[in-house]
Amino acid sequence: MQPEAEARSVLGPSARLLSVGATCEVYTAVGRVLRLARSPEARLHAQAGVMRALSATGVPVPEVLDVGWLPSGRAFTLETLVTGDDAGPSAAGWADLGRALGVLHALPHAGFGLLEDRAVGFQGAASTSVDGLRTRLQGWPLNGGELFAQPLLRHAPDLATPLRALEAELWRVAGTPATLPSALCHTDLHAGQIRWQAGRLRALLDFGDAAVGPPAWDVASVAYFHGWSAAARVAEAAALACDRDAALFGLLLALHRAGRAAEQGGPARLDEAVAFARGCVRRLA
Repeated sequence: MQPEAEARSVLGPSARLLSVGATCEVYTAVGRVLRLARSPEARLHAQAGVMRALSATGVPVPEVLDVGWLPSGRAFTLETLVTGDDAGPSAAGWADLGRALGVLHALPHAGFGLLEDRAVGFQGAASTSVDGLRTRLQGWPLNGGELFAQPLLRHAPDLATPLRALEAELWRVAGTPATLPSALCHTDLHAGQIRWQAGRLRALLDFGDAAVGPPAWDVASVAYFHGWSAAARVAEAAALACDRDAALFGLLLALHRAGRAAEQGGPARLDEAVAFARGCVRRLA
């Protein structure tokens, strides 16, 4: 059965395609959202577990209505559809997000990296922090490649000298030696993952890239997509520091995002990664 037909079998004849990602196809109808896995990397059971754990503590997330496998063997989740308005976040909204992330970070977890797709317990797929980051992030120095081979450096060779000078600190913030605390992180806090209503947090969405790693990961992710002012507000409410470690982790994100942009032919996204990397370097100077 084709995905469209499977979606109609669950949602009814009004089901329509909402989005297609690397791991899922998403359909909606009558106030519900159906995620259909395209590959095991969708980790839909782990996503549902995170959302249910957060909902139980009062964090605003979509309600998980069902999770399992369709007769075809395809994994699925069924959730409530949550919409917001176009007003965007207020200072109080950023604080809402910080408190939500604080709850997420405190959920019991083990291991490192992207979560194994299990219904019970949040288990990272790797045994070390650095290997955990490698399950999610591409780019130097984690990938073992040459610095000048990275798309970020091919686009902005002026970044080579400051990045090389920061290599030891980048390894430290990645978890070598393993002295930093770990947390269950969202890791991908772009605007499409957040719903706002009258300036306040209406819902935090999509935990498909949730991973165990340094909590600075989420601070850097907010900074990447929304700026350092927003990241500072979020970090304060999450009882985190918007500090040197966040800027260092921001460089890891910039290297990763530049690599993805190069793979997918996104010159504007490559420019975005370079601009953010330069901002991180200035913060670290």
